[in-house]
Amino acid sequence: MINLKKKIELSNILEKIEVHGDSLENIKLLDNLHSKPKSHVLGITGPPGAGKSSLIDKLISIIRKNKKTVGVIAIDPSSSKSGGALLGDRTRFQLDPNDSGVYVRSMAAKDYLGGVSELTYPTMVVMRSKFDFLIIETVGVGQSETSIKNIVDTVILCVQPGSGDAIQFMKSGIFEIPDLVLVTKCDMEKLSNQTFSDLSGSSVYFKDKNEWDIKIILTSSHKNIGLNSLEKDIENRWKWLIEEDRLNKNRYSQDIEWMKNSIIREFGTSGLKKGFEKINYKKNPFSELARISKVLRN
Repeated sequence: MINLKKKIELSNILEKIEVHGDSLENIKLLDNLHSKPKSHVLGITGPPGAGKSSLIDKLISIIRKNKKTVGVIAIDPSSSKSGGALLGDRTRFQLDPNDSGVYVRSMAAKDYLGGVSELTYPTMVVMRSKFDFLIIETVGVGQSETSIKNIVDTVILCVQPGSGDAIQFMKSGIFEIPDLVLVTKCDMEKLSNQTFSDLSGSSVYFKDKNEWDIKIILTSSHKNIGLNSLEKDIENRWKWLIEEDRLNKNRYSQDIEWMKNSIIREFGTSGLKKGFEKINYKKNPFSELARISKVLRN
């Protein structure tokens, strides 16, 4: 459990990383926490109005019912003036402030349309080491469906019935990204059944016997429909990642992707070409990125 004192300590750690993430002390701290992952990291994405926050409320309840702890990174739209998150930590979630098993951290998306900023990854690493489950909610615009794949273990895509999102996802190839697809608000029976049918029909084109089969679930947070199926599929996904030896491989690839993106942000694509040749990464991604950056600056 994370009591008030520990929540304050965690908040202070995250604050230090946001302000002085490249200090030697914080780099060592991040590498240490990176070596102690605890969470199954879930990414909740989808267009505005698809019911992501309501779903997260229900997931938190399910996780806590099972006596597990949960952290949430809620990536909010940014204030154009301050760059800070417009929505507070608890404004969108129905949380018990006295629950020591839940911790929510709001982050500003800033100018990252994908909803995953340069701070999301180190924040994820810290919180992944503290909780049984970590939920990351993106702002649901731009390339959020693809960028979230590089930071979580399981991508859950929320689709609102009758919105045309299902057809758009099929055309854009986004359907290759999620591991679980939720047709939300399924109390809208006719529309939700049609959307479910559209998605189910197209999912056959993305099947691979060596890969995880995408699960499509009709859900309603309001009427508690499909939540038992969702809970079971999340559990099965975790088992599959471990049994198929995918978890550590996927996380290693995510580390590499984060380092590459960090190099591009500071040194451009030309820097990546030079820096990628120098990557000798086996562990400690934060120290490795600091080493490469130092070489590229000289």
